[in-house]
Amino acid sequence: MGIIKMAKKTSDATEDITTEQMKEAIKRSGYLLEQRVEQMLKRAGYYVEANPVFPDPETGKSREFDIKAISATRIYNKGYNFVFPVLICECENNAQPIVFFIKESPISFLHHYEVKASGIPVKFWQKDVYISFSEFTGMEKFHHYYKGKVSTQYCTFQLKKDKSSWIAFHDEEHHNTFSSLIKALDYEITQHFDDWEPPNKLEEEDINIQIYYPLVILQGKFYTAELEGKDITLKKVKHIQFRKEIFLSRTKKAETFQIDVISEEYLQNYLKIIESEIEKIKKTFQCKKKQVLVSIGKIIQETKIKKKIKSYRKYLEF
Repeated sequence: MGIIKMAKKTSDATEDITTEQMKEAIKRSGYLLEQRVEQMLKRAGYYVEANPVFPDPETGKSREFDIKAISATRIYNKGYNFVFPVLICECENNAQPIVFFIKESPISFLHHYEVKASGIPVKFWQKDVYISFSEFTGMEKFHHYYKGKVSTQYCTFQLKKDKSSWIAFHDEEHHNTFSSLIKALDYEITQHFDDWEPPNKLEEEDINIQIYYPLVILQGKFYTAELEGKDITLKKVKHIQFRKEIFLSRTKKAETFQIDVISEEYLQNYLKIIESEIEKIKKTFQCKKKQVLVSIGKIIQETKIKKKIKSYRKYLEF
């Protein structure tokens, strides 16, 4: 009886949310942004998977990210030879502006090596050695990772408790967004490599490459900040490149990832950038078809071992 009375008292003290309050709460969240982005990607010809799951590499628990989108570009007329751009995306409705501190990178000429790719072939046989996917396709000439200034640090803002002034701080929620995105990306790459098995005959193997575009889409405002003497110049932007280093439990070492941060309204422009880069990769594969086929043959030859193994990734990856 006492339990029943307590439950009734708690219920009476709870104020029901109104439909208008529900609407306002939803608008402040990222749910509507996710749905709008999903529809835009579908209209652009992508197959979209909302809220795909992956295992957290540290805890083993199931986690999810907002959107995975994949498209396809055929390389040769015969066979099933495709390059697949894959967007690994998080959507966030940031309540306060985010400021990304940008600077020239002393190693910008190497940024194209941060392009993540999986499948076959992503390494190419040339003059008795393998070269990387980025080197083979000449990405330093056209990939957007190579262009512009980059950020490795950011902040957002909150009022002090006494509301006397604003504080710039490193929000844990944003940190988790970037870290989760990288973990999801690494999982997708691993799965694609691990799913591959050598064919019975060389001629049965087609090009199957996935090129990854890790992406954060913000609904709220974001800026770049640049130090000029003792002053800071803030500029409202729609696209920045953010570089983040993270320790991977899979490899037991730190690895750098490059992530695009864009506004919702910039998404169409961003998809055009991807389309242009994939088209240049396609033309390279068509012009160097003989070298591509030799590379596939070389990789398959190296996988001809007596026993089936769990993963052929070490034979596929550069």
